[in-house]
Amino acid sequence: MKDNWTTAHLAALAWQDAAFAFVPQPPDLAGRTVRQAVRLRRGGAAVRLVLSNEYGDGPLVIDGITVAVSGSGGPPDGDRGPRSARPVLRDGRARWEVPAGETALSDPVTLPAAAGDELLVSCFLAGAVPSATYLHSAQRTGEAAPGNQRDRPRLTGAEPFRSLHWIARVLVDAPARGPVVVAYGDSITRGDGTPADREQRYPDHLQRRLHAAGAGGAVVLNAGLGANRLLRTGLGPSMGERFGRDVLGVAEATHVIIMGGANDIALPGLLGERPPAADEITGGLLALASRARQHGIRPVLGTITPFGGSTLASFRTAGNERIRQEVNHAVRSQRDWPVVDFATAVADPDDPARLAAAYDSGDGVHPGGAGARALADAVDPALFA
Repeated sequence: MKDNWTTAHLAALAWQDAAFAFVPQPPDLAGRTVRQAVRLRRGGAAVRLVLSNEYGDGPLVIDGITVAVSGSGGPPDGDRGPRSARPVLRDGRARWEVPAGETALSDPVTLPAAAGDELLVSCFLAGAVPSATYLHSAQRTGEAAPGNQRDRPRLTGAEPFRSLHWIARVLVDAPARGPVVVAYGDSITRGDGTPADREQRYPDHLQRRLHAAGAGGAVVLNAGLGANRLLRTGLGPSMGERFGRDVLGVAEATHVIIMGGANDIALPGLLGERPPAADEITGGLLALASRARQHGIRPVLGTITPFGGSTLASFRTAGNERIRQEVNHAVRSQRDWPVVDFATAVADPDDPARLAAAYDSGDGVHPGGAGARALADAVDPALFA
């Protein structure tokens, strides 16, 4: 692979887990055409797909893949079909077979694209599909339709879904020409609670903010994963376990913004586990920052946003707010790494344990679109100069 292949899209994929009732389960995709759209953070003259079967219980067999570029935005529909679709080959073959536990890189596909364009990926899977390797909450609308409809502008009999399957990365043949920031965290980073198909997550706003500040080549990659914990495996690998894949594995990354710990505090009450102490969470955050720095990536720490108004009782368990406050105090007080005070940016001034009403998506935990913009506005562009 040429040295100038860089990441234009990244997704933190995980496994399906029926134990988390609040998480959407994957649809049955056997015998269907699956059309998904991802937004490219940088452009180039050619693309390559990285597809993952990391958590599958059998081989992932895709009988054919096509890609096309659309700049129109909005959910997949007849106006965004692949009118100029290009086949995506692997080792010169149209049929992909990705063994369980592995990922696969496509051959280059000549397909000019610009930063901000959507890449439409259409896969046909004739046979059985292994257990999901997916991003359960992607804030993007995909479609699944019966039969092989890869080349049709409009899918007949399509059913929508809001997860992202198999697409771990999209690479383009263009070198990095500015800061490459990995936004690393849980559902707050991922953007749960923001409007679907509208690119209103805080990393989306941050890339626009950096461009407006004069860093026109800046790229912000979203490595958020809903329900993710810093210290323990749950719905997917812990933040510590996947750091090598989703941060250190981005060769051109210059910075990482690390925000996590809310699920470490809240989920034990739901799962019948012992909650970690504040210093364990703080230690986990600082350990990730140290790992990043050892690999030449400059870390930025973020405070844990308020969740005292959560509609989920486990967030309101006695003692949880004290742990959050202790972690945030420790993060703000340390002097090794710069800090973004996300908590203060979206807190209710009259009750800092809760999200401000204007920033709340409605569940008391996840900021909506305005809240995500406030998170991005809290980040000083000078950190990435």
